[in-house]
Formats: sequence, C-alpha cells, structure tokens
Amino acid sequence: MDNKFPYGTDVNKYIEKALQKIQVAHPWATPEMFNKKYSYAIEEKKGHFVYVSYYKWDDGEIERNEYDYDGDKFIELIIGNNESWVESSNPVKDVFEIPVRGGVDICGWTLERYEFRTHRLGGYSSVIQAGNRYTGGSREFFIPPAFFEGTFEEFLEKYNEMVPGAFGLDASYIAKIPELKAFLGFEK
Repeated sequence: MDNKFPYGTDVNKYIEKALQKIQVAHPWATPEMFNKKYSYAIEEKKGHFVYVSYYKWDDGEIERNEYDYDGDKFIELIIGNNESWVESSNPVKDVFEIPVRGGVDICGWTLERYEFRTHRLGGYSSVIQAGNRYTGGSREFFIPPAFFEGTFEEFLEKYNEMVPGAFGLDASYIAKIPELKAFLGFEK
C-alpha cells in the first residue's frame, strides 16, 4: 500500500496500533475498554480508500465521518476517542493526599485537593482539583510506567515536566513528603 495506509486496509491493524500506543502509559488496557459507541472502517470511495469513524448516539442515530488522514493521524484519532474510556475502566484502589498549604491560589483559583492514586488494574495517577467562587474543576494525570524507572528524584523530575508545579507545589515540595515515596513504591 502507500504511505497513507501503512498497515493496509484492514482497520483492525490500526485499532491494534492505537491500543499498543495506549498501553505504553496504561499497560493494563484491553480492547474491551474502548468506547462502544465508536467503530472504525476503511472504505472505498470513488476508487480510493478513506478512513471512516462511526458514532452511535443514544437515540440510535449513527454519525459517519470520513478522514483524509495518514495512518498515524487516524491512529491518534482512535486513541483520542478511547483513552479516557480506558482510564475510567481502572478504578481507584488507594489514595494518598498531598498536604495542601492554606490559601494556595493562582489567578483566583484555589487548590482544593491534590492526591496520588493507585489503581486496581495497576498504575498510578495524580488528581488536582481547584475552584473559585463560581466554578471548579479537576484533572487526572495517569503517570507512565517509565517514570518509575530510576530513583525517586528522577521520577519527580519527569513528573514535574508532566504536571509543572501544580499551584506552586512542584517537585521540591513533593520531595519533602517521605510517605509519598513509599506510596509510589520507591524504597526509602
């Protein structure tokens, strides 16, 4: 085939590649964890092949979208449609709360919660929650297994690049919490 379809026209090859990429950060991921509302195809249109996604709405209506992508971009689309579903398929097992200094504030947003989590199927994540007088939000960051190769200090360096100094609680602040080191599986 050509560069646009590097794995041929069997859409399952692209879904497998997407799963492999997801498994770099989420080794416990399986295809069963993918969003069931999406399906994918490679279809012939006017003598050429195109990438296609289907989305089944709650009312049963099916939305069809064509993409003039190369293979890598189509794989990224599949990842984007499914990574959060994979993450939500791995329930929280244990939580370690980072002590939050009073009044940690950025542009009117106050840090309400900062925690690290272990998950039942394996893996670690961190959650940061903040709000102001009118609204709030949280964000979960799944930590790639490669971050745990090496020392705790090397972990903190990589983690700080992924979650840059959340509300001023950067690697130097987190390094001062010895219980976190044990929670994350690093020896004392």
